[in-house]
Formats: sequence, C-alpha cells, structure tokens
Amino acid sequence: MHILFTKSQNSSEILIKKLADQGHRVTNFSILNIKPIIIPDINFKDFTIVIFTSSNAVQNLKNIKNVSHLKCFCVGEETAAAAKKIGFLNIQVAGGNYIELRDLIFKNCDKAKENFIYVRGEFISNDLEGDFKKQGYNLKSIINYTAEPNLNIDHQLIEDLKNKLIDVIFVYSKRAADQLLKIILNHKIMDDLDNCSLNCISINVANTLKRLKWKRIKIFSPGEEELSLL
Repeated sequence: MHILFTKSQNSSEILIKKLADQGHRVTNFSILNIKPIIIPDINFKDFTIVIFTSSNAVQNLKNIKNVSHLKCFCVGEETAAAAKKIGFLNIQVAGGNYIELRDLIFKNCDKAKENFIYVRGEFISNDLEGDFKKQGYNLKSIINYTAEPNLNIDHQLIEDLKNKLIDVIFVYSKRAADQLLKIILNHKIMDDLDNCSLNCISINVANTLKRLKWKRIKIFSPGEEELSLL
C-alpha cells in the first residue's frame, strides 16, 4: 500500500518507520511549513507541569533550563520522544489524541497544587486552554510556532496522484485540508482520486475535501492510523 502523510516529517518519523517496516511504501509531504515564533525564554521554575500536544512545540523550544522537576504530559509517542531528547525526564504519554491527554491530566493532577504551562502552535484543533480553565485549572498558554502553506510542491507526488499510485492520504488539520484542496484543483487531479482513500482527523477536516471523488473517506484518531488502514 502507498500511504501519503501530509504533516511535518519530524512529527511522523516513528509512524512512518513502523508502516515502512510492515512493507508499505510511505511518502511524507509536509503540506504546511512550521515556522518558529520568537518568544521570551520561559522560566520553567514557575510551573510544575508542562503540556505538549505537538512535537513541533517541543522542537521549537529554545534555551531549555530548569525542567528536571517538571511533570511533562505529551499527546503521543512522537511528542514524548522529542521531549525526552531535549531533557524532560518525568514524561506521561497519552494514547495519541487530545481527549485521552486531557482526561489523563484531569485524573492525575491536583488543580489546587499544580501550575500548568501549555506550549503550542498558533493554530490548534482542540481548545485545551478553554477546557482547563472551565475546570478551574491554573494554566498559562505559550505559542512558539505557526504553520504556513508549503509552496514547494513535489512533482513526483503530483504524478503519483495523477497515475492513481497513492492508496491512502492522511490529513491532520483543517488548514492542511484547505491547502491539499488547492493543490488538487490547481493541478487538475480532482478526477484522479477514485482509487485513493482519504483518512481525516475529524469530520470538519473531511468536509473540506468530501466533494472530490475519493474511494472512501474515514475519520481516525491520532495514534490509530494503523487501525484506520484495515
């Protein structure tokens, strides 16, 4: 099976390797480029818990100091691996989706005793900050990266789509879906997708692309990409 991922290479490495080891051909085209946002150094001494919902947030942290005391909650394996690499020690990993991460923290953290910092991108799929504040948690949100359309289109990818050589496309955000739609329309390959399945992270993402002629459309949860291939 030829699988196309559309998120950044760094946030897909573990999954790509796993699927490749199973004999799949895997292509990764970062449909959005990650751009760091310059922020003041974070004084982690002021917090007891740090939350990451993306490995990009981890990789765009600078001047990492005073983090050994922190409990670090990560949405999935890719994010946890990135956090470990830069020095976080006490890492808790959710099953790959936001709901599991949120519930893991609510279950294991005392909101009266902990101070939370949430490091994230400019564009998010879930309102973690809102959910936490509704429950009375003391949480500070820091944005340290954004995402812009990748205009450097891989011509081999376009040829593979035209020739119906891609079996599954994974799309992880509404902005990625918008950009994928532009690429498909601009290269006039909207009629070449009837052999390709579209796997989207939410119905909202799928709605952007559902008017095209896909073999099938599936909704999956992060961390369950392998199951969605069945």
